[in-house]
Amino acid sequence: MKKVAIALCAASLLFGASKYDYELTPLIGYGTPHKQGIKDEGFFGARIARNLDLPWLSQIELGAEFAPSVKYKDNGYDFGKKDKTNIFRGYLDLVKIWQINDTFGIYGLVGAGYQHFSHKSNDKVEKGGFAQAGLGLRFNLTERVALKLEARELIGFRHGKGKELYTLGLGFGLGERYEALPAPAAVIGDEDGDGVLDNVDRCPGTPKGHVVDEWGCEKVIRLDLGVLFAFDSTEITTAYAEKIKEVSDLLIANPDYTVILEGHTDSVGSDKYNQGLSERRAAAVAKVLMKNGVAANRISTVGYGKTQPIADNATKEGRAKNRRVDARFRK
Repeated sequence: MKKVAIALCAASLLFGASKYDYELTPLIGYGTPHKQGIKDEGFFGARIARNLDLPWLSQIELGAEFAPSVKYKDNGYDFGKKDKTNIFRGYLDLVKIWQINDTFGIYGLVGAGYQHFSHKSNDKVEKGGFAQAGLGLRFNLTERVALKLEARELIGFRHGKGKELYTLGLGFGLGERYEALPAPAAVIGDEDGDGVLDNVDRCPGTPKGHVVDEWGCEKVIRLDLGVLFAFDSTEITTAYAEKIKEVSDLLIANPDYTVILEGHTDSVGSDKYNQGLSERRAAAVAKVLMKNGVAANRISTVGYGKTQPIADNATKEGRAKNRRVDARFRK
């Protein structure tokens, strides 16, 4: 398998090019309830967030808000002196930040929590659990301070009654500062060590030492000496000795190369006999190479019998082409 090692850093930047372990956000806000029998509320609160390095999640945060003396609407109930209530909310949010540049970013959140009314006037008051979702803008004032503007929708679990909440906060970076690492460039390897990078290599897994072309495929020079071998013969005619001489010259000019001579036969005869015949044909070519000045320790031979035909053994011409020796070079 091709080994292409690609290292990616997929983190959302929270404070320009730097990050901190935590973010503390004191805030003030304004709420507009829907069908809850109470008037608009002003509130204050705080959040503490843990910064994360996940591609889909930037922060997980805990928040608490308090709205003092929120008035009930005049809806026919006799409240007496208790026409106001305090509201407390606590919640947990998941936050994803998309940093546009070093100064400006946007974020989204989803979460759930619980709100409590100190005085309940009627069934329209939705205390208990709620879900919420919102969007916000971030402006990084310094490396450790970000101005945050946010709008979110709160929906109660019991009756589905909700409210719109708008907040203004200052986020302060707390804890250790560390730099967000840029994504390094992709590193493309050469798994089979043939000198051709894996993204170009069309023949992965080439054994080490084999000579390859620009596509990483092993170079094979076939002497194609089938016509030189008569039936059941290992004799090499002088007419084709020049081809063997070309291989000799190549080996002498490239002393770091070695050669494997691969002998083949046609399909006539038994497997055992043809195996021996193919080995003798490879040895015959090796003998000529040595006569031409190639050292014996740079030559090896192997026979494949009739197992690797390159032409149709059903014809005379095809059988002649299969009686051959191929040369495979190694570096």
